[in-house]
This record gives sequence, C-alpha cells and structure tokens, in this order.
Amino acid sequence: MTDDGEPVGPAGMEGLPPHEVELSRAVRRLGHLLVSRRIDPDRAAELTALIDRLGDEIERGPVASKADRLFARNRIAHFVDTGSWPPPPPDGSRLEFDPGSLVGGDLNPFGMEARYYRDGDRAVGRVTLGPCFEGPPDRVHGGVICAIFDEVMGCVFRATGAPSGFTGELCVRFDAPAPLGVELEFRAWLEGTQGRRQFLAGEADGPDGRFAAATATFVEMKREHLPGAPAAE
Repeated sequence: MTDDGEPVGPAGMEGLPPHEVELSRAVRRLGHLLVSRRIDPDRAAELTALIDRLGDEIERGPVASKADRLFARNRIAHFVDTGSWPPPPPDGSRLEFDPGSLVGGDLNPFGMEARYYRDGDRAVGRVTLGPCFEGPPDRVHGGVICAIFDEVMGCVFRATGAPSGFTGELCVRFDAPAPLGVELEFRAWLEGTQGRRQFLAGEADGPDGRFAAATATFVEMKREHLPGAPAAE
C-alpha cells in the first residue's frame, strides 16, 4: 500500500494501448446510458446511423488478436517462455488479468470494470455495477455475480504465485440481493489441492453485508492447454 492507503501498482498492467482503453471506457458508458434512458425516436434513428458509420470505420482496421494480447501479459508470457509461474507481486498490488475479459478487462467495451488486488494469499475484487448488469429491478443479475466469482478466484493464483487453472466447477450460494451502483467486494482464497485439482472458496459483501458465497474446483493448466500460445523455441 502507498502512504495514503491506496493499492500499489498496477502490477503487470503496463503496455495496454491507452487510446483503446479510453475508447472501451466510452463505449461502456454509452451502453449503460442506452439501457437507463429513454430516447426520442428521431434522435435514436440519427444515433443508430452514426454508430453504424463508426462501426463500419472501425471494421476496416486491422484485426486484434486476443491471444496476442493475452500472451503479452507478464504472468502468462513468463509461463509460456519458461514453463514456470512467476512469483506474486507485492502485497497490495493490483493483479493483472486478461485485458479482454468481460469482467475486469480494460480493453473490453462490454466489461464490468472489476479491479483485483493482492491481500496476502487472497485475491480481492472490487466493482461497482451499472444498469447493463441489472437482473431483477435494482439488483445485480445472478449470472454476473457468478462471473465475478470465477474471475476473482482465478486471481488467487496470481496472488500466491501458484499455477493458474481453468474452472472445472463453480457453485454459488445467493444469500441476499446484490445492489447496483455501489461498490461490492469479492474475496477468494485457495483451500487446498489434490493433484491438478485446486479447491477455492469466496465470499461477496456489499454495504449491507454478505450477499453471496462460492466454492469452486479449478484444474491446473498446462502450456498445451493454451490455444494460440507462441511455439516453444
């Protein structure tokens, strides 16, 4: 932590194109506005034509490979290059993750903008969810909560330096509604391993206390399980 109590880092988040990060942020804002505002039909037609023109313009550009971006990340690149996983970043650091992720990816225009941090051997995720992720009125969609648990659990391996894994099973118990528009905190930790199986648990809290808990089994990944990984030299 810094002297003023803010998390250090971000660890491994450098290298993302800032113009693409900002463009993705702007599109996310537009999405939340579109689902939470009524628009005059004539103005909606004008905006639709404008957005379609912008889409045509962007479509003419070069294709971006998610694999290239993923394997450029420090942790994944280290594993691909060496066959071993790097040590964790300093305690309190922001944990790097897939930049194109639907949950915490800075380059995903449909993302949830979750942020992850190391807290000892635990991963902490913080997120404030807007109207795009509403399920029942004024509540977060249950599937969204599951997705956040899945990702914050994946960050545990970064927090501990343990081998990363793919989700094999995820079980979520909903104890109370999760509110929109306020910061929610997800915490996850490793409870044990058996061979390639990794057993994790997590909990989620909002301003009114606990609203969900989860358990999961992950399966340790191997290099050959990473489609699109650069060939070993």
